Amino acid sequence: MTLKDTSHPEIVAAKIVAVSGRTVKVVTEDGQKLRIPLSQTYQQDKAMLASLKDILKAGIWIPVNRHLKRLFQYDWLTGPTPVPARANN
Repeated sequence: MTLKDTSHPEIVAAKIVAVSGRTVKVVTEDGQKLRIPLSQTYQQDKAMLASLKDILKAGIWIPVNRHLKRLFQYDWLTGPTPVPARANN
């Protein structure tokens, strides 16, 4: 898979190759291997870890920030959902 939008060269498509309780190992579309540390919140989130393992099994390519070594909470097909502001009463 090749990511067509190169306006952000640090964001690349990657395939998960291993998931542990503390890190996710990925291989980018150009063969670069990255180890992405999971935050404490993600380490304790069983649903998130299960989702990462499902993505691994399915072989789905996901967006990764190569420079920051971070996963995204959304993919490049959908942007983050805006949270409506609450009025202070």
